[in-house]
Amino acid sequence: MKRLIALLLLVLAPAAHAQPEREVFELLSEMHEATKAADHETYFDMFTDDAVFFGTDIWERWTKQEFESLYKPYMESGRGWWFQMRDRHIGMQPCGTVAVFDETLYSESYGQCRGSGACRLVDGKWKIVRYHLDITLPNPIAAGLVEQVRAHEANNIELMTFNIRYGTANDGINAWHNRQDFVSGLIRAELPDVVGMQEALKEQIDDLTKALPGYSFTGVGRDDGKDKGEFAPIFYNADKLRLVESGTFWFSDTADQPGSTSYGNSIPRICTWAEFETIHGSRSFRVANVHLDHQSAESRLKSMQQMRGAIGKTTKEMPYFVLGDFNCTPDSEPAQRLIGKGWKAAVEAEEATGTFHGFTGQPGSRIDMILVPGSCETAEAEVITIGGKDGIWPSDHFPVRAIVTLDPDQAETD
Repeated sequence: MKRLIALLLLVLAPAAHAQPEREVFELLSEMHEATKAADHETYFDMFTDDAVFFGTDIWERWTKQEFESLYKPYMESGRGWWFQMRDRHIGMQPCGTVAVFDETLYSESYGQCRGSGACRLVDGKWKIVRYHLDITLPNPIAAGLVEQVRAHEANNIELMTFNIRYGTANDGINAWHNRQDFVSGLIRAELPDVVGMQEALKEQIDDLTKALPGYSFTGVGRDDGKDKGEFAPIFYNADKLRLVESGTFWFSDTADQPGSTSYGNSIPRICTWAEFETIHGSRSFRVANVHLDHQSAESRLKSMQQMRGAIGKTTKEMPYFVLGDFNCTPDSEPAQRLIGKGWKAAVEAEEATGTFHGFTGQPGSRIDMILVPGSCETAEAEVITIGGKDGIWPSDHFPVRAIVTLDPDQAETD
């Protein structure tokens, strides 16, 4: 009898081990059939609530909720996508409730691809917790494709303006220590090339420098031209951009005097500017990051007149982007010193959403803008209204982002 039991265990053990692998295999096959059929209900039910999907672009990291909000309408319109499996490997983890996988796929649109990820056993049912889709590149042509990608990236710059709310404010549950990870997480999720921040104190800049690997910044405090008071710092992706030169001036009759005020504003207002060159492709452009006064209309108008004059003094031929917290709307007289006179708002008026929300999540005044010179094109732009959780928001302002094409003529030949 003992020999019979031992023999049965030897026979059944491989079968028991193979059963979960077959179930995961079938789950992945059914997933591809669901996307082919544009069956969004079946498809999204295959993912755990905490699932994450990685697409082929560097910024494409979506939670299940984000992914569903993007692609459910697409699938509801009857459109799907189909990746045909050519090879698949599944590995059960020692715990028995997690399986990792990789699969070779074929798509008519993208050719050979690879999918990889993990599945988890949830209430007796296997579900996908991670899926990462990659377009594979043949090694002999990889170097040439990398250069092509770099040329595209050099001609397309992602800008962001973000008033992060000064860190010493008495904001209750929205105090800086509760939301600083929200701020850095939002920036990492978007991976902009340049971020102009407003109201940033030195301590906040130190926190964000640690939390944003690969980014550097330029800027000074408005009170002393060093570390005191709010900065208007410009963070930039040092993997892509080289800082050529930068500076800060004060909106006043004595622009080089730290802490100076003379336009009717009671507190100093500044502009930090920077000239960048792409590391690959050697394309140059300038960015000005402004924070206009929240009380004095006279100060806002004179500040924008000064801003226009500062741009006019630039002798180098290159695009000049102006972004920041203008504390006025695009149709106001200060903003109109640039808008319609060589610059345009990245977010079109008909698509505009208010940017100030006072930690409520309800859009109010549209006072945060990215102004794009007429020689460039805006590929896409938006006000980012997500990021809050349990009443805590990254800031009392929504950030604005835009992808701009420096040389539209070059883009047409890419």
